Amino acid sequence: MYQPIQIYCPKPTERHHYVFELVFNNLLGTDFLYTKNINSSHINYSTESSKALQITPYGLLNESSLRLDILNDIKFVGWQKTVIFYQNDNQKVPFDIFSAIFFLVTRYEEYLDFNPDDHGRFPATESVLFKNGVLELPLVNQWVKLLRIELETSFNIKFPFQKFSYKSTIDIDQAWKYKNKGFIRNSLGAFRDIIKLNFSTLSERYAILFKNKVDPYFNFDWQDFIHRKYNTDVTYFILVGNYSKYDKNISVKNLEFRTLISQLGEKNKVGIHPSYASNNSESKLKNEFSRINKLLVTNTSLSRQHYLIHSMPKTYQNLISIGIQEDHTMGYSTHLGFRAGIASPFFWFDLTNNKKTNLKLVPFCLMDITPMYYRKETTEQAIISIKNLIQSVRDIDGQFVSLWHNDSLSESDRWKGWRVVYSTMLRELNDAII
Repeated sequence: MYQPIQIYCPKPTERHHYVFELVFNNLLGTDFLYTKNINSSHINYSTESSKALQITPYGLLNESSLRLDILNDIKFVGWQKTVIFYQNDNQKVPFDIFSAIFFLVTRYEEYLDFNPDDHGRFPATESVLFKNGVLELPLVNQWVKLLRIELETSFNIKFPFQKFSYKSTIDIDQAWKYKNKGFIRNSLGAFRDIIKLNFSTLSERYAILFKNKVDPYFNFDWQDFIHRKYNTDVTYFILVGNYSKYDKNISVKNLEFRTLISQLGEKNKVGIHPSYASNNSESKLKNEFSRINKLLVTNTSLSRQHYLIHSMPKTYQNLISIGIQEDHTMGYSTHLGFRAGIASPFFWFDLTNNKKTNLKLVPFCLMDITPMYYRKETTEQAIISIKNLIQSVRDIDGQFVSLWHNDSLSESDRWKGWRVVYSTMLRELNDAII
């Protein structure tokens, strides 16, 4: 039995309770309780003086609405090999760690005005973490680790052992490159190959459609092999929306596609990959959710947005309304790192309603397209970048979550040579556990 952390906090709010649960229950694996006796507390979260560990409130947790000028108060400074904001004059913890955590994990800045990208998304370049050069640091976990050390040192408090973990997630936007796409789509594709003088693709298309060559995107046997080899927990997110400009998977009416979904669901966790079009249509979202659940033995409650298309708070509210309990959209395609500053799952706090929800968010820190396309890295450079990211998460005993696609594991076109990056990543992660 571990000693609960006693917190002196004169008027705890919904926001206080949310952050204390995240820090002490979720990240430190212990309990906390409020005390009215400031002298018996371990943490004094007030402006009053005591012998407890003083954390002076910035004030964010006492508020109940959005503050439009909040970014003006965020100024990063170095401390204990990390960086902090909402700083004060306290010696041991010289910043309001709880308000800073709340700001980052609620994605407060995504509720404010920003310059969206071409898909209306919040860009990494708009975030305070990117602007201060710390997007690749799991700041929340770093801060909590330092808080734990201070509590252990000051009060001889023991905490449960925290363990590094990892999870692979794979999106299936197109289960096949050529097969099962029908006569019209393949005819148009072949015509495009001819117009662009892309005869190697035309030859590959012909060999797969007429000579039974294996479709490169349909590489699930290899995935199964590599995941078993490295003891990898994998979750698939499958696009089942209607065909559109940004949604190009096989029709869910196709028997082979239906069989694939069912088979993946028998061996792995499977979630919905809500279509691009569904982000602006609750009816489409509900329809897609119903479609995929009809093909699974056990209904899924997992999701990740296609194109990571997402807007606060509407997207999460819509997911909750259809029964989603866990979402994996929290991350960027353009940059490596920690969108919410954290390398651990956490529950979404709805700032518009000022309350914690039961929707768990699982942030990823690496997407396949990032090193290959946005960072223009070679496979060797990508492996180094990924190893550095893994080490950052290991250092704070967090959870490393990656996002790949079946086509990025195809050894086809621009993805030739990238299987070794994925398999090396899994080997490094598995070795980190052992």
